[in-house]
Amino acid sequence: MSNSDKPFDIEEQIDSMKKYIVFRKRTKIRRLLNYAGYFRVSRYGKYLLSFTSVIKTKPDQQLLYDLYNLDIELRKLFYTYCKKAELQFKSHIANSISLSTGNQSWYLERIYYTETRGEKDKQKRLSNKKHFNKFKKILLAEENKIRTQTNKYPEFKEYRRGGARSSKKLPCWAAFAYFDFGTITNMYAYLRGDLRKDVLIYGYSKKRYGKEVTKQVDTWLDAIRNLRNVCSHHNKLVGKTSSVVLLDKEDTPGILPSNTDLLSRMYALKKLLNTEDSDSLKNDLKKIIKRSKFDVYTFSILPNNWEDIYDRTNHL
Repeated sequence: MSNSDKPFDIEEQIDSMKKYIVFRKRTKIRRLLNYAGYFRVSRYGKYLLSFTSVIKTKPDQQLLYDLYNLDIELRKLFYTYCKKAELQFKSHIANSISLSTGNQSWYLERIYYTETRGEKDKQKRLSNKKHFNKFKKILLAEENKIRTQTNKYPEFKEYRRGGARSSKKLPCWAAFAYFDFGTITNMYAYLRGDLRKDVLIYGYSKKRYGKEVTKQVDTWLDAIRNLRNVCSHHNKLVGKTSSVVLLDKEDTPGILPSNTDLLSRMYALKKLLNTEDSDSLKNDLKKIIKRSKFDVYTFSILPNNWEDIYDRTNHL
């Protein structure tokens, strides 16, 4: 649409799509716009238009449909594996810290967190403490909501007034089933250093992890959370850039062409998924690429050697 705030009717939206793609029949474009909305569809058109120097012509409507359908398949795929990574990490953090502290509701107690996140810079320390206090209030409110809202969470009736456990807080393994991934990533970011390492020792392959790795994990969690949000909100995934992913020192330096693209999100997923799921992600993606009518390599959705990069990425 134009830069003005004037709303466009569907026929004007169809005309505006001519800026991005070539088409003669308006019926299919009208159907897609009615279904997905102009803003979303036009982003795909704009993305294709940026590759005219590669394809040597203005993109046509079939290319738009093929890209849109591929994006749907990619979003379904990555949403599935982001959820797997989320569930696995929730389990790791709940089980490991419960066992190491002997406290089932540890997540509500300040002694298990480092409010400054170990920052040396004074301004960053103050900023982290301020953010932590807000996060702590939200955490307490979320636990209270789950425990006290009878109609929405009837399964926790024992923790309400008159229940057998009315004097207790929800155990972490129960609360985490309802906490969103953003809450969990914030929780891990503020955990005490020794507990951050305990989570990795419990959930992954090594007997020892350093402080540097826990900082890298923060970026992997953010990358997965961002990818999950894009997929769950049906936003355009192809060509999307997001938060920076830090490389594990165990991996080849410079192995990733970019640390903000889709492949870097896959890198984060391989790090935090179990071996079986990370292998399945690769195989499922290969199937999507094989059956797609859209060329993921010509349009820089993934590099030609993505399989080699993925295989060379070490498990955490």
